[in-house]
Amino acid sequence: MPYPPTILCAPLPQAAPGQLDIWRRAFEAGLEPWLDARQMEHVRRFGRAATQAQPAHLQPDAKAFRPDVSGSKMSGQNMSGPDAAGRRTLEAALSRLMARAQLITAVALPTAHGWPQAAEAGALPIITMDNRTRPLLAGWQSGFSHSGAAAFCVLAPATDETRTALAVDAEATTSPPPDASAFAANELTALRSLSQTGIDRDALRRWTIKEALLKAAGLGLGMQPALVPTGGSGQRAGLWRGPLGLFGWRVAPCPGHWLCVAQTGKIPPPPRILWQTPCELLRNLARLRQHV
Repeated sequence: MPYPPTILCAPLPQAAPGQLDIWRRAFEAGLEPWLDARQMEHVRRFGRAATQAQPAHLQPDAKAFRPDVSGSKMSGQNMSGPDAAGRRTLEAALSRLMARAQLITAVALPTAHGWPQAAEAGALPIITMDNRTRPLLAGWQSGFSHSGAAAFCVLAPATDETRTALAVDAEATTSPPPDASAFAANELTALRSLSQTGIDRDALRRWTIKEALLKAAGLGLGMQPALVPTGGSGQRAGLWRGPLGLFGWRVAPCPGHWLCVAQTGKIPPPPRILWQTPCELLRNLARLRQHV
C-alpha cells in the first residue's frame, strides 16, 4: 500500500429511537445507488439480527474478570426489555449504513484525505462483498467496524500487487471484557496478574487485536478467538501466522476506543484517524446524490 491506512470514525447520533430511525432511513436512501443487492440486504438484515444470541465468547460478561458487576459502566448494554432491544437494533443498522457512507464519500470526495485519484460520483463502482462478507470496492482496500458508540471504516488505495486484505476493529473502552473463553491460558495468566483496571483495559486491547486479525483473514467467527495470539501485555504491533497465511496488526490510539488495524503479509504502518459528525457525513452523502 503506497498510502498508510486511514480510519474514518463517526459517532452514532445521540437521539431517541424515533429519531434514530429517521437517521437510518436517510442514510439508507442516500446509499442506495452505491450498494449492491447483497450489501443492502446485509445492512437491513443485520439490525434485526443484532439482538439474537451470540456465541459465549462474544457475549459481554464482566464476571469473567470482575467479581462484582453491579456497577457496570455500559448503561446502554445493561438496558433490558423491548425498548432497549429496539434501540440496539436501530443503532446496529445505522452504524452499518454510516460505515458504508464513510467509504463512499471518502472515495468520491478524496481531496481532504490527500489521495491522488478522484472519481465522478455517477461513475463510482458499487460496494459489493466477497464470499466472506468483506466489502469490495474496485481500486480500494477497506473494512468496517462498529463499537456500539461509533461507526468505523478503514481504507487505502489498492495497488497492482496481490490483493491485500485490510481490516479494522474498534471497541469502546467502557465495554466490559468478553468471556474468558476468548483468551488462551497464557493470556488469562497475563491478564490476572494486572490490577482490575489493567485487566479491563488489556482484555479489550487483546480482543480488538483478535477481531481485526480474524476479519483480515476472512475467518470471522469460524475460528475460536482463543487460538489467535495477541503478544505481551501492552504490545501495540505484531504478526500472526494463521491457517490462511501471515497477517500483521497494529493498535492505534483513539479517544474512548481501542482500535486495531490488520492486513495481509506485514505489520501495517500507523494509520491516520479522522473523525466526522453524523451531520457532516450525511451532508457529504447528499452532495454525491445530487450528481447521480
